[in-house]
Amino acid sequence: MPFNNAIILILLTLSSTVMAEAIDEECYVDKMYNLISNQVIDSSYYLDNSIHKIIQSSDKNSTFTTVAKIPNKVKSIDSFFRTKKFTDETDETYISVKLNSIFNSKDANRFNIGVKARIPLSKTTKKYNLFINGLKKDDTSNSISNQFSEQAGTEIGVNYFAPLFHQIKSRYSVGANGLNLFTVARYSIEKKFSSWNILSAEEFKYSLKNFFEEETNIYFDKQLSLSRLFRITLSRGTQQINPGMDYSLVVQHYWVLNKKAALNLSQLFSGNTEYEYMTKKYRGITNYTTSLSFRKTALRRWFYYGVTPSINFAKEHNYKANYELNFYLEFYFGHFK
Repeated sequence: MPFNNAIILILLTLSSTVMAEAIDEECYVDKMYNLISNQVIDSSYYLDNSIHKIIQSSDKNSTFTTVAKIPNKVKSIDSFFRTKKFTDETDETYISVKLNSIFNSKDANRFNIGVKARIPLSKTTKKYNLFINGLKKDDTSNSISNQFSEQAGTEIGVNYFAPLFHQIKSRYSVGANGLNLFTVARYSIEKKFSSWNILSAEEFKYSLKNFFEEETNIYFDKQLSLSRLFRITLSRGTQQINPGMDYSLVVQHYWVLNKKAALNLSQLFSGNTEYEYMTKKYRGITNYTTSLSFRKTALRRWFYYGVTPSINFAKEHNYKANYELNFYLEFYFGHFK
């Protein structure tokens, strides 16, 4: 409990600091933010130019274009919530730092710091993108199990976007998670069917630690209005080091309240075909989770806060209610579009 109280005190201190400094239009916080954001963009530009000079020194007449933009209707909600669907395809240059506190009625309370970054090399070539993912993935609404939703350490690597092949988008990645080297191949195709937008993505990963992994995600999106999106996500995946196949169904409803705030109501069903509990194996659904997520920019458009109360019924708790509260602060450094 003292540790949790210390965490809460730190978060409240950070919040109060930002609120105090926000009174002045050109306060210290704004100046510091602009300095860091400009440093992010300048570093990206310097790195891009350096690689460009090395690779393209023999072809001075070459011309380059930027990465293709994601349609606004797709970006509007996904970019605000920084969903997995968005970060898999974004061309934005940014660094996101998130402080996350999770309180449970049955499980241990947790606190972690998440870092995400995307640095496209648009001048070198529109096909490459540097990425940083860590320390833990927190987009659990699209996770098929804890095995796929969490990672230890920070992933750093390079994405290569291959040309379209029969409308199939391909992305190949190489990187490292500490001493664990990995390579990833991702294929996706997007289709319009009546009023539904369907995106299917298949990902294959091989690493020195977990060996072979593969995961499939299919998104069914229906735009109910300019401010409301209904989404159904089907997921499945396997890992060589773990038995069975993980699977999940997520039903979500997004509401954009205004330019600064949005809600997400989510219902998750998940399980594993070889789930073992008390020496017995179960193939059915082993976890039901209902959550309501509120996300808002506060005082400055680069400062987010969010709260997600949820309730889950898991087999490991004999399907007894586990109440959870997730509170986070997020700092976004980069250029807004």
